[in-house]
Parts: sequence; structure tokens; C-alpha cells
Amino acid sequence: MGAPPQDKLHYRGKLVVRTLGTIFITVCVAMIVLGETLLKDDLHGPQFVLYWTWCFLITILAGITAVVDLIFVRRAGKESRRELLRREFTGRG
Repeated sequence: MGAPPQDKLHYRGKLVVRTLGTIFITVCVAMIVLGETLLKDDLHGPQFVLYWTWCFLITILAGITAVVDLIFVRRAGKESRRELLRREFTGRG
């Protein structure tokens, strides 16, 4: 059973991390689409390598952002469980 929608985990910086992740993924997808369609005939030699290297690096940044988000969500979950246990065993709400 999952938590009710009103009990979603919140952590400081959530909006920033999620926004950055969304931007990185969007840029990466746009670069892939452009690189395989409009720019396919124009990318040769060093330009080709540089373009796809940047796309790869942005993909890595998206992955790092996802891992950071995962760490923050796990930490917020631990804190939430601790608070729940504290409230249940002390009888205070």
C-alpha cells in the first residue's frame, strides 16, 4: 500500500533537482532528434564527434541528477519513517 497523495515526500531543493533533470532530458532528446534528422548531413568529422560528445555529457548529467533525486527521496523517506515512529511510540501528534 502506498502513501496517500497528501503525504508525498518533500525535500529541500526538490523543484530545482526535478527541473534540472527535466531540462537535461529534454535537451538530450532534442539533440538526438536534431542530430538524426536536420543536422545529419551537416555533421562531419570533428563537428560530429563534438556534437555527440555534448549529447552524451548531457545524458550523463541527467543520470547524475536522477541519482541525486533518488538519494534525497530516500533520505526524506527515512526521516518521514522516523517521525512516524516517534509520533506512534510517544503518543504525541
